[in-house]
Amino acid sequence: MSEGFDRDSFLAEFVNECREAAELAVQDILNLEEMHDQDSLDRIFRVLHSIKGNSSMLGLMELSGFVHRVEDACSDIRSGKREVDKTAISVLLKSFDRIDEVFDCILENGHDKIDFSSGYRLLEEMDSLTGVSSSGKRVSEDRGAEPVPAGLSVKGLTAKEVEKAAKTDLPSAADGEEIRLRAEPTALIVDDDFSSRKILSTFLSRHMPCYVAKDGVEAIQAVSESLAGNCPRFDLIMLDIMMPNIDGLQACKAIRQLERSKNLDSFGKESKIFIVSSLGDDETIHKAVYECQADSYIIKPVTFDRLQKQLERFKLIAS
Repeated sequence: MSEGFDRDSFLAEFVNECREAAELAVQDILNLEEMHDQDSLDRIFRVLHSIKGNSSMLGLMELSGFVHRVEDACSDIRSGKREVDKTAISVLLKSFDRIDEVFDCILENGHDKIDFSSGYRLLEEMDSLTGVSSSGKRVSEDRGAEPVPAGLSVKGLTAKEVEKAAKTDLPSAADGEEIRLRAEPTALIVDDDFSSRKILSTFLSRHMPCYVAKDGVEAIQAVSESLAGNCPRFDLIMLDIMMPNIDGLQACKAIRQLERSKNLDSFGKESKIFIVSSLGDDETIHKAVYECQADSYIIKPVTFDRLQKQLERFKLIAS
């Protein structure tokens, strides 16, 4: 977290938003008793993914860790490793009951320090029936991003190498002049999760006006309107990846195409696009930076100090 962000005043709003999403997820779990519906599984996974990321951003690491394990179990079901049977449905329902108990604790005490042992035991028992290790080192194959095309070679590039490259000095502008600080920048925050939008806009609004969009479709429409002169230009666009309709990577590519159509793809004129996601695998990062042409990739949970350094690096705010 960062100086200037009042975490405690936001906790009640965070819990209310998460509870609404969790109630819908529970209904989707109950629907699985009638039929194996992939759309329901996708929605359940997205809710878990959102709660995990937002709780981390708020420093609720006990909750985030438990939800991460439930998310892994849900991922196994989505990918077909685990059948949708009575055991799986029961474990998911009881896990959401445990998550709701944590929400009570957060509202009453301002923290997430409860005993999760019974919840972890249920997940471990289900893992043992599935034959999946519960070491916590599993790698989930499906995190909601598009698969990397066969023609795209990662060539051994790792997340650490991408991060190292992101710290190097930026090149000078085409005319040889240093990139200047952007005057009165404006931001567009794109995330289907209300809590994520709220947290990021609370921080960024200290530096610049912020607009929000709920998915990739709204983001592309907003940029199109911006380029047509119907709303302010967006100097910064922050994109989540896992969103309905059009995901963040697809939106990033579309936005770059719009800029090229307006001859705004020269260095210093285009929007700076930061991908902000819980997905931290090398292939997704490589695709975001090199294929979709994002300027920066920030792995959730976002630390505001790290975000501020990226804003300074791209001359969106003064150092």
